[in-house]
Parts: sequence; structure tokens; C-alpha cells
Amino acid sequence: MPKAKPEELRALTRDVFHAAGVPREEAEQVAHLMVLSNIRGHDSHGVRQIPRYLQRVQEKSILAGKGVTVEKDTPSLAILNGNRSFGHFAATHAMKLAIAKARKVGIAAVGVHNLNHIGRVGAYPEMAAAEGLIGMCFVASRGGDKAQVPFGGIEPRLATAPISVGIPVTGKQPILLDFATSVVAANKVRQALDRKKPAGDGWLIDAAGKPVSDPAQYIAGKAFLNPVGGLAGHKGYGLAVLNTIFAGILTGGGTLASTLPNLGHDNLTMMIVLDPFAFVARDFYDREMTTLVAYLRNTKVRPGDPPVQVPGEYEELYQRKVEAEGIEIEQPVWDAIMKAARSVGVAMPQPIPAR
Repeated sequence: MPKAKPEELRALTRDVFHAAGVPREEAEQVAHLMVLSNIRGHDSHGVRQIPRYLQRVQEKSILAGKGVTVEKDTPSLAILNGNRSFGHFAATHAMKLAIAKARKVGIAAVGVHNLNHIGRVGAYPEMAAAEGLIGMCFVASRGGDKAQVPFGGIEPRLATAPISVGIPVTGKQPILLDFATSVVAANKVRQALDRKKPAGDGWLIDAAGKPVSDPAQYIAGKAFLNPVGGLAGHKGYGLAVLNTIFAGILTGGGTLASTLPNLGHDNLTMMIVLDPFAFVARDFYDREMTTLVAYLRNTKVRPGDPPVQVPGEYEELYQRKVEAEGIEIEQPVWDAIMKAARSVGVAMPQPIPAR
């Protein structure tokens, strides 16, 4: 597979969108978050999305440069209209606003509707954790694909409905939860197809409720994602419903069940930020968090197994690897990016030579 340097992929992504009419500052912000997805080990939400997003910009379903509109604003909450902007741009704006409010009042929530796909959900709670705050991100869909079946069902009624929480640990990487409430994110299925691999066990079922291993069946709309949990899938389903309410209804955007006109956008999101030191003293928090992390890491494992990780440690270890060695990109994805870049007159970087 071709391999490229992160900084070259950021420049490429920015230049492609800027050439398509996206303001440079906005293009840089989107490029940073997209490549960060690759850096953090979630290629499904990274530069493979360049052709998809470029098409949306050209079709005017993404309206770059429109900014966001504040529809409701109080000391502890806000509701924003994303004005069909890049989801990364509007979601970043929402998280930054929630951080600023939480610093003043201890806890804040900012919801956004009418925006596009926000990419890797974990990026936004990471912003809060980097500021010493606890960040949460709930995501629902209003006009995107119905991808996930409710537990016990055989037809899709929900989106993948991801959730993420970032929790700061003084002097260390934050604890980070970031997962779809379906068994995997939809883009993981697309990635499996590009890699010529089968869908994982338990990922997909067809309209008869039978397991499906061919990811092409999902792309064709003939297979659907299960909720996370397997036999305990009622738990993943419950989380998906919670996300749909928090991010869909409380933001004013609606849900996939709504009778409102289909806007064709992917995401609705609710950001919640807490200042941990508004709840407990800093020395208590720092001591307890450090103790907890050590307690979990020191869990006994079976002979030959790797040590227990805390949530988010995988992303940190993966980032060190790709920053040193470069980001691998599947050949079909590289080819699709090349075609998109050439269509707007942008040159591709040279792949890192194989060793």
C-alpha cells in the first residue's frame, strides 16, 4: 500500500478543498481533523473521505464558508445552526464554545443541527481533555443512511450513532472512549471492501436476519449493521436511542423517524463539557485518576498476552508509529484521492519509498 507523511496529506487535503472553493482557514481545519483520524488509527474517517467530501462541496450539499448561526444562547448552553457547513468546522465551533462556557459555570452543553459529517467523533472530546476538562460528544443522523437495526429487528431504523468521551489525566494522555453504537462504524465496512476483506463476525445481517460476511452487500443496501453487544445488543441499541435523543431531538434537528423534509445531511451533535475541578479538588482528582490508571494497567493477564490498556492508549501508541513511519493508504483509496485531486488541479505527494 502507498504510504505518505502526515504533513503532506494535510497539505494535500487542504489544497483540494481550497481549490474547490472552501475558504483556506476552514479547509485547513477540516484537513487537520481528517488526517488526525489517520494518525490516531481510524483510517475509515481520514483522507479516504476526500472524494466524498469534494463531491458534496461541488454539489453544494456542503456549503463551506457560511459559518454557524447561534439560535439560542445562555451561560450554560447554546443551540447552533451549522448552515450546511463542513461538519468538522461546525462541530469544532460547538466544542470550543462548550469549553468556554464550562470554564465559567462548571458544566455546559452546545448542540448543533444542519451540518454535514463530522468525521472521527473522538477528536472533539480530545479538545476538551487537552484543556483539562471532560468532554462528551453524542452524534445522531437526520438525513443520512439508515444503517443499524434495533436489537431484535431485521430492518435498519438508526444511524451508527457514535458516542465519545475524553477525560483528562494530568501529565498523561487522556482517557478516551470513541465508538459507534453499531458493532462498527459504516466506514469500517467500506474499508473492509477496499482491503478485500470480509466483514467481521456479527457485523452484518440481511433482511432475513441471517449473518452476512460480504461488505459489498452493505454498500448495496442489502445488509445492515447490528448494535454493539452481540447477545447483549440491547445495550448498544439503548445507547443508540440515547444518542438519537440527545443529538437529534435536543439540538432541534430531528431524527430518522421525523416527517420533516429530508435535508440529506449526515450528522447532528451535542457537545457536553464538565470542569472536573468544579466538582472536586484538583489534588483529589489528580491522585484518584493516576491511581485508577495504574490500577487498571496492573491487571494480571494470561501468559503471552499484552498488558491491559486504558481507553485511548491504542490511539496514542498508533500515533507514535505513523508519525515515525508514515500513513498507509489502501491502493483503491489512493487512486480515488488522486482522481479527486487531479479534478481540481492539485498534485499528489510522492509516496514514501518502500524499505
